[in-house]
Amino acid sequence: MIAQITSQAANLIGRWYSIPLLLLIWQVAVGGGFVESRLLPSPMQVWSVLVAEIADGQLVYHGAVTISRALLGFALAAAIGIPFAAAMARSETWRNLFEPIFFLGYPVPKIALFPVFTYIFGIGTPSKISFTVLECLYPIVVTCYFGFRGIQTRLVWTAQNFGASKATILRRVILPAALPSIFSGLRIALPVAIIVVVITEMIGDSIGLGYYITIWSTRFSFSNVYAAIIVIGLCGLVLDQALMLVRRRAVYWQRETA
Repeated sequence: MIAQITSQAANLIGRWYSIPLLLLIWQVAVGGGFVESRLLPSPMQVWSVLVAEIADGQLVYHGAVTISRALLGFALAAAIGIPFAAAMARSETWRNLFEPIFFLGYPVPKIALFPVFTYIFGIGTPSKISFTVLECLYPIVVTCYFGFRGIQTRLVWTAQNFGASKATILRRVILPAALPSIFSGLRIALPVAIIVVVITEMIGDSIGLGYYITIWSTRFSFSNVYAAIIVIGLCGLVLDQALMLVRRRAVYWQRETA
């Protein structure tokens, strides 16, 4: 029992020791005068502001706005992108029509199109969500496309030889075989959704963590800025771990190495 607890503690420390190490370096850099404390407040200053702003409800409110926008855009992109990638992989006509568009547009910085989205949808939530859908669609479609394309043909042939219908083959063969790639695409797109929403809120909005960061930056109150950055990081970590929990349950036959 003690050996098991010790092993678990060692694994936990080995996985997360970089966080306290980063905080230590941060504290030494500020305390030693290596960086300007006004630009980089000490961890304790940021922590006190973080606690105060959470207790006041400001970070909770703005964080809820940002995360709800990101999750809705992410969910819509997944609902569109996964079937779209499957269609591209299974249909030559569909593939020839859309594959060049996706692979040509992937490296293009889509932020250049954000003014178009604000003109169509306005400066509020609809433009943020629709732009998030666009940004998340590319990694989901491209990653899932390779996953569907990589399915071994003999698996489909075997199911056909046993008399399985097309619906059964899709449900019992194609989707399970593509699930690892699907979750890889989702894991790539999830932080992208948060990043995109925060950036677009910084460009123009009156709510959200991006707006919060912009306002406190103009007031040169960088403790608030770093507190918001920590909230963004924690939200991203929690959502990523939740997605990995779903993956472990859905792709139960394949375990990711720690």
